[in-house]
Amino acid sequence: MKLGKLIERGLKSLYLAPLTIVRYGTLRPQKVKLSDCDNWIHIDPIDRRAVKKFIQDPLRKRISPPLVFWRDFLAKLTPNVAIDVGVNYGECLFGARYGSTTTVFGFEANPKINECLKKSRSDHPDAARIQIIASLVSDSVEEEVAFYSDPSWSGTGSAVRSLNDGANVITSSIPAVTIDSVIPRNLVEGGTLLVKMDIEGYEPRAFGGLQQTIDAAKLVVGFIEFDTTFIREAGSDAEAFYQTLENKFHVYFVTNWRQKRLKRADRFAELPKSRAEDKRVHTDLLLVTRGAAASEWLPDGWVIM
Repeated sequence: MKLGKLIERGLKSLYLAPLTIVRYGTLRPQKVKLSDCDNWIHIDPIDRRAVKKFIQDPLRKRISPPLVFWRDFLAKLTPNVAIDVGVNYGECLFGARYGSTTTVFGFEANPKINECLKKSRSDHPDAARIQIIASLVSDSVEEEVAFYSDPSWSGTGSAVRSLNDGANVITSSIPAVTIDSVIPRNLVEGGTLLVKMDIEGYEPRAFGGLQQTIDAAKLVVGFIEFDTTFIREAGSDAEAFYQTLENKFHVYFVTNWRQKRLKRADRFAELPKSRAEDKRVHTDLLLVTRGAAASEWLPDGWVIM
């Protein structure tokens, strides 16, 4: 790590350390609260990503883009089914409340995190409507697949070995499921489905096992991370995956999270690309069922440019 980054991290820690102690009574809390949220979320305080996202960011009043999406679209849609694929410690899943007509499914593959998720679910006021599925999400059901994770930075956990080649990476054997095999069709039939997905390039495989659930719903709104490098490393073609999405949905990408601005992308070539030589696409896509009027799904404060 460069000297400037080390100094920046050190200064940030000095600033945030007393705030952490005042809020939690310790520098390493095992359960925390997000900004504008009273729900407790259990974490592993030696996980640097958990420290940043769940301890430091809320102290700085920061709310992540996925959580902004999740809260705003939950309030607008009141979906029959909400699915969080790649829960991590549950920033989205446990950072919101759910009405009596919404059933929530959270999928998390990392076995080191799932004990924390069980505790967070138990503490959540809407626990009866939340299910946690401790499995990899794919396009086929399998008893055992390899999963790679770094206990010191949980955000890179993946079934893709090439994305996890550090010295601290551990390998686990976990089951794989399809979303279609978990979600009862009657829950979403003719209703509204909300999906958030961030699984390090495995999104094409996960969508392959989500088709029946998508087809059963009247309205689907999805938020996915789209990274051409990760998708390629996971063995899929990013442009072909985009075309699969575009065949079913109107596709938008976020141009400004603070101002909540969306822009339509009718072709893969219209997605924002890195200026680097590899022309990598790393963006958040918003997917909406074709033909749905904006008034049906767009929350107040969001703008289509």
